[in-house]
Amino acid sequence: MSNDVDDEPLGSAGSDSDFGPFAADAEAVRAYLVSTRGGAPFLSGADTRLLHGWLSGGVRLGAIVRAIDVVVRKRIASKVRAPLSLASCRGEVAKQARRPSLAPRRLVERQPVATDGPPVPDLVASLYARAMAEARALPGGDPESRAEKACMIGRRFYDEAFDLVDREAWLAAAGEALADNRELYAEGDWGSICEAWARDALRRRYPGLTATRIWEEFACGVD
Repeated sequence: MSNDVDDEPLGSAGSDSDFGPFAADAEAVRAYLVSTRGGAPFLSGADTRLLHGWLSGGVRLGAIVRAIDVVVRKRIASKVRAPLSLASCRGEVAKQARRPSLAPRRLVERQPVATDGPPVPDLVASLYARAMAEARALPGGDPESRAEKACMIGRRFYDEAFDLVDREAWLAAAGEALADNRELYAEGDWGSICEAWARDALRRRYPGLTATRIWEEFACGVD
């Protein structure tokens, strides 16, 4: 597994050491958020404080990353202009935190595998199969802990896959998909929104390692 720690601090208001026993979960949330949205590899001060409150208050890592998955899809569909942040996930985190971890039902409706977006190198499919096998081979034990580990394997795959694709082509495809609403976005936000769209399109192309799908299949035992 690749090194999950970037040179940047977790947030502008402090480093991961401020999280004490929650440092590993805090870093996992930061990495998942950045992998999902792209952009700056650190949390804002407000997001850092919010995350500290969640983790110290007993909110599990799984609830937070599932919320990120749900919110990013809603925001893209609704053409929300501001970049994704933990603050924008606050309501969904509260909802996911109330959901029983091992509820024997689907957490999300299955969507068809997306085919939009430019071609991807053949290597991506091989990496996907390898990551899926690695996740499924995780040792048994606490199902939620196992799902959290699988989720980080997925996050690593999506980062590696996005590094392998023709990024300019994917960002251009994002620009075309969002062109009808270009005037809604400030110049400084446009690049971030296009990258979020491109990353989401890649995740929908290879959906088996998103947080929501993992909790269906690894924590909840849903076929």
